[in-house]
Amino acid sequence: MTNERPITSRLFTTSVVEGRIELDEKYDKAYNNVITLTRGLTEEESHHALNKALDDRKVHDELCLGLLVSILADPSIASRHYHDLTLVSRDSLKVVTETLIHQIIGERFSRLSESTRRQLLWLVRELVKTGINNVEGVVWCLLRQIAGGDVSPKNVWLAESLVDILRENRPWLDKFPVIVASVTYTYLRILEDHSGPQFAGLRQKEVAFVVGLLRERFQDCLMIGRDLLRLLQNIAKIQEIEAFWKDLIHNPTSLSTGFTGILQLLQTRTSRRFFVVRLTPEMEKKIVFLCTDVKFGMQKRYQEWFQRQYLNTPESQTLRCDLIRFIIGCIHPSNEVLCSDIIPRWAVIGWLLSSCTSPVATANSKLALFYDWLLYNTETDNIMNIEPGILVMYHSMRPHPVLTTSLLDFICRIIPNFHPPYADKIRAGVHNSLRQILEKRVVQSLEPLFDNRHMDVELRKLIRETFPEFCANSVMGEVKHEDFVAPVSSQSVTTMDLLVETGLDFGGSPVNNDSEVNNSNHVGGEEAMFSEDEEEPPSKAPPPPVVKPKVEEIPVTPTPALEVEDVKAKVNDVNSTEEKVDLSNYLEFLENDMKTILLDLQTEKDTKQRCDLLQKLCDLIFSDDLDQVETVNLAFCLCHLLSDDLSPGTSLLPQDISAESIQESLGHPLYVLFDNLITLPEDDHRRQPILQLLVEMHKTTYQVGYHFLYFLKASNIKSDKVQENNESSISTYRDLCKAAGLKDFAGFVIRDLRLLGEDDPRVLSWIIPDIYNSFAKQTRGNAELLQLVLERLDSSQLHDLVCMVLQGSLQMFDNSSFATILEKSLQWETVEQLFLWQLAKAHEIPVDCCLSVMPKLKFTSHSALVSNTHGEALSNILMMLRRESRKMSRSHPENGKRIIKWALTVTSFGF
Repeated sequence: MTNERPITSRLFTTSVVEGRIELDEKYDKAYNNVITLTRGLTEEESHHALNKALDDRKVHDELCLGLLVSILADPSIASRHYHDLTLVSRDSLKVVTETLIHQIIGERFSRLSESTRRQLLWLVRELVKTGINNVEGVVWCLLRQIAGGDVSPKNVWLAESLVDILRENRPWLDKFPVIVASVTYTYLRILEDHSGPQFAGLRQKEVAFVVGLLRERFQDCLMIGRDLLRLLQNIAKIQEIEAFWKDLIHNPTSLSTGFTGILQLLQTRTSRRFFVVRLTPEMEKKIVFLCTDVKFGMQKRYQEWFQRQYLNTPESQTLRCDLIRFIIGCIHPSNEVLCSDIIPRWAVIGWLLSSCTSPVATANSKLALFYDWLLYNTETDNIMNIEPGILVMYHSMRPHPVLTTSLLDFICRIIPNFHPPYADKIRAGVHNSLRQILEKRVVQSLEPLFDNRHMDVELRKLIRETFPEFCANSVMGEVKHEDFVAPVSSQSVTTMDLLVETGLDFGGSPVNNDSEVNNSNHVGGEEAMFSEDEEEPPSKAPPPPVVKPKVEEIPVTPTPALEVEDVKAKVNDVNSTEEKVDLSNYLEFLENDMKTILLDLQTEKDTKQRCDLLQKLCDLIFSDDLDQVETVNLAFCLCHLLSDDLSPGTSLLPQDISAESIQESLGHPLYVLFDNLITLPEDDHRRQPILQLLVEMHKTTYQVGYHFLYFLKASNIKSDKVQENNESSISTYRDLCKAAGLKDFAGFVIRDLRLLGEDDPRVLSWIIPDIYNSFAKQTRGNAELLQLVLERLDSSQLHDLVCMVLQGSLQMFDNSSFATILEKSLQWETVEQLFLWQLAKAHEIPVDCCLSVMPKLKFTSHSALVSNTHGEALSNILMMLRRESRKMSRSHPENGKRIIKWALTVTSFGF
């Protein structure tokens, strides 16, 4: 070993964007000192050398740090150096545990390399086994790194490794009640994520462990409070959890002699330490920054960034409950912040609720929002825990009426249904919440919320039955709508700014005037009167995160005569010129057999012979893997030699579509490459060279992408396997994107389909149903893709799509995504919008999905000189409302008329 400064970090992963940091220099210096002292010495001699060097505290700390780095960086000497560490340390390894807590795990865990992570868990196992002081803090930090809603291999491995350590060292764990409760809370929560069959072994291990803690250490678990019940409810169908649940309700003393029942738990507020343990430190920093440093109206890009990083998978929807509970329980801004233009907590929670795509996760998120309302006690509970719930409903009345009504319906129905024996107590708790909301003037009156004339009649009736004392004659008196939105900030944001800047318009003002928007967390003109929380506020928010540009790492291998990038630069479009290209510069980097085949291909005119030559080329590739330089040069040659196939001048799709004509259309040399790829099993190593060749060809000319899509669908038709294998075959296209190292699959597909629409619209309309069915997650509800399709359709092709939708064999969007599509379609051409409404009718989109867009529509009479009106959307929404009014008129004639009158009034004034 040498003392030279390494290019990369010993412990952390580095990239072009994020290189070595100052911490790496410190660790390297300590590591090199240890290696210098112990190089070439026996274990006993090393002990003497290390002890001799311990002259002062600074040297002691540096040696301990160096030994820690060597344990994490080099598994081969880890055991020896751990033994050295235990002998050398004079502070019970305080330096080691503090370094792990505050630097390696707390700040840089996500940057640890794979081998370092494994060594870290090995070291923690040894520290726990030895019973080192403060190791419980290390375990608590590791618990935080188990991310909720994340079933990636790294996260699952961490959860399993940690549960193994804790099971093996159960006597140590029992000594720390707070860690017992934190471990129980963590594993009860992530059990919800491990519901898939692939996690059966891990789930059983976690269930056995956590049920053991609940039954044997229930007194320690009681400190969790009411959120213990919330987590148990989510996984109550697991057999062992169900048995414990029954004992909890019907036989509470069997768990602990001092436990009186679930009412005791429900009346105990959950400490913020448990909400913190369910967010990683990185998540905590970002959500705290969003709630304490971002101005209202400027949050959209931060929300999109957070969503992409943490909420972009189906499994991650469960994380929303953790985020809501953290915001409610831990982020308690001061009155100064409450009255400033910082984005309020209710707006962040409203975004989390309205962007949720899972019905189960949405219901659980609503429960997380209102959980502190159920048995609210004005003496022991905090007003800040119930404030976001009322404000989300209040400020969403106009921009998001569906959200407000769904929350009102939820709070009304949860009272009798949460736990029927305690219905009266829960009703009293919710009433206590509403009374204190009014007393503290979080809102001036509940009447506009509970007596909203635009609300469904049945819901209004339910609210009046549930909250009679808060309806009609509110204790604070009647308050007009304009009184609710009094500007209190010196730097308030106009409503129009909000509509432009925010993705989700959680504001409280109408859009037809220039009045300012109240950005505070309260409604009313006077200063808020909140009690201070008895717990410490969260740590100061970090500086604004720097969104680093993504740098695509392109492997470039220089060659004596031709650089890889030079090859790509010379070919922008193989169809843009008819001139002869000299291939000799490219052929010289290929093997002789391959060069011969390409030269024959250049002169051969017979299609069948050219196909045979391509098959020989594929056989050569299978027998001898290509390096990067060979792949790039071969790709260029093939793109040039197959340019007639890539741009035939006529539609790829035969005029008369049949199995015979489709088979004939695939008789071109280019498709030989595709055929060799799809015939190989996914685990066959020979697949990779062909895939890399197609990636380089695709970079050279994008036509390769849509030819591949055409081949995948057409090959199924010719083999009469449309229904059975079409989806699995088309999905092979995803491998092309993965091989290219691209993460944005939707953008990859759209780019190829855009080019296809320009070159061959017939094929686009023919293949688009398979795209939607095979890649539903990336395509359904994608407004950009939908516009791309609609701008290329003719009436007969639209008819085909409508028929497929009606038959149930195609879904291009759903109710949850239509509002976003509709809003973006306002900028489309008239024909594209008309086609969209035809598809909306076929999808049976209800009028409720359109109401949130109505305030953004522009309308004028034929005599006014106003451009950019939204006549297409308005006309269709009015017709939908008309149909709804007819249905309602049969039972409630007056309500049917009111719907149309209201809609005409709204659109006439451009509301």
